[in-house]
Amino acid sequence: MDITIITLTIGLLTYYFFQKRKKKKMKKIELSVTDKKEITKIEKIAGKRLPYRFPNHKNLTFQIIELMRPGYIKRRIFDNKGHCHYLIKYYLDRSVAELVEFGETDGHYWRKTSWNGETKVTYHYGKHEFNELDEITKNLRYYGSIVKEGRNKILPLENDLNQYVNELENHASYQKAWITHKKVTDSQTVHDAMIVEKTLLNNKRDLKRALALQNVLRIRAINSGYKVYNQKVNAFQKRMTELHLNQIKHLRPMNILSQRDLRHLSNLLAGAAAEELVNSRLREVQTGKEIIHNLLLPYPYEKKNSLGSNQIDHVIITTSGIFCLETKARTSKNGQYNVQADYDQIADQVAKHKESIKYVLEKSNNPVIINLLRRLPNIDQLIRNVVVFVSRTDDEFTLTDSNRYQKMEIDVVQLADIQSLLVKAKTGIGLQPDEIAAIKEEMDNSKQLQEEKNYQENVLFFEDQESTLTQKQVEEQLYHANQVIKHIDQINGLLGNYLQEAREWQKQYQKYRYWKKFYDQVHDFVDQDQYYQNHNSKRDILDKIYAWC
Repeated sequence: MDITIITLTIGLLTYYFFQKRKKKKMKKIELSVTDKKEITKIEKIAGKRLPYRFPNHKNLTFQIIELMRPGYIKRRIFDNKGHCHYLIKYYLDRSVAELVEFGETDGHYWRKTSWNGETKVTYHYGKHEFNELDEITKNLRYYGSIVKEGRNKILPLENDLNQYVNELENHASYQKAWITHKKVTDSQTVHDAMIVEKTLLNNKRDLKRALALQNVLRIRAINSGYKVYNQKVNAFQKRMTELHLNQIKHLRPMNILSQRDLRHLSNLLAGAAAEELVNSRLREVQTGKEIIHNLLLPYPYEKKNSLGSNQIDHVIITTSGIFCLETKARTSKNGQYNVQADYDQIADQVAKHKESIKYVLEKSNNPVIINLLRRLPNIDQLIRNVVVFVSRTDDEFTLTDSNRYQKMEIDVVQLADIQSLLVKAKTGIGLQPDEIAAIKEEMDNSKQLQEEKNYQENVLFFEDQESTLTQKQVEEQLYHANQVIKHIDQINGLLGNYLQEAREWQKQYQKYRYWKKFYDQVHDFVDQDQYYQNHNSKRDILDKIYAWC
């Protein structure tokens, strides 16, 4: 029986305990009529953006209320930039359960929490969290020293880079255009080519070199050098752009001679050398003669209303007649050259030579020339067209297939044949000294102003030169070009070391800036206990919010 009583007593007590606890629970969550009204009001304004009109020094302008069931109300207060400065949690009796104060960017740097009269301050950014400001200061000083040390490493490299860049800019500013494709005369081009090649067309050794197939070796070498130069310049300027560095202002690629330019230049130089060889050979021939080099005479059959002109390489007046020489530098093969290949072009040229001479003589008022023409059965017998072929490869060679020239009474000879040609006169031709002198005088009087040949594809070295190109100008330009390449290589080498150090320094500097910003955000943090006390004591704060709604 005792056991039964004890068991019953325990059961009753247990039932009473759970019933009382249940009543307590139910009583705790029961809301009074007033509470229900307040909750209803709060539900109406929950989640809305409400004005914040309490005096403050942080530009707090609006707030948002949220109902957190069952137990408390959450209130967030923002500044005019939308950053949350305060998070306040209220119990249903309007007392403050917890107040959280954030940093200027929604707690990105620091956060202070107050609850039940206690306050906890934490400084955090990302994964980092600190309870003491000294820890932040320590990190700031550490990264500050690392940045200073790195700066001491890259500063000398920066100074060297700036020095080489300034020198590169200086050399680049002196660089002139290597060539131009504008219209220039043959004589300008030949002169510049001789300067660059260091040749003189007044001695046999240089003449042979100028005639050779590879007569512009130095120009080709310089041209190839400028190709390398352009590659380096383009690659360097591109790299400077990719690195977000300033490009060198005056550094630009040079114009390059094409293969066509080089061939034309080689032919011009060879042609000038061939004419000089013929001129020298003519002066060696010991016979009574008058020589006129590069003669420009009027040509009557090209224009309707005015005279044209015709240029003759050499005009020789001897007892055996008047010889019009056209000089051609050609490449022989196996000791032979087929002159038929040039016939169409050459036949037209020499026909103009003969017509120009005839026009001048027939218009002459000189009695000696008038009498000369009367005694000759035909003026064509007086004038002889000659083509002198000069080999660019062999000293002696054979001219083949000249039948068409012979039919047109055009003599085709080599350099060695000139002397025998000049003393060989046609039947009935035997010019007297006074006739030779009269013809020479008439040629001089009829000579037109020199109209030098020019073609669109001609080249002129260093187009902005103020006067005739000199060897000194060429050497100065090559010096500056070499210095540009040298400085580009030096800068590229320095950039490798500099970028490696600079990237490492930048990483440390970013960390330093992070800690510096972190420190600046939190080091002036002021305790806001008074704010907490005000909110804890003014329990009618929610009533003021209701009044706005």
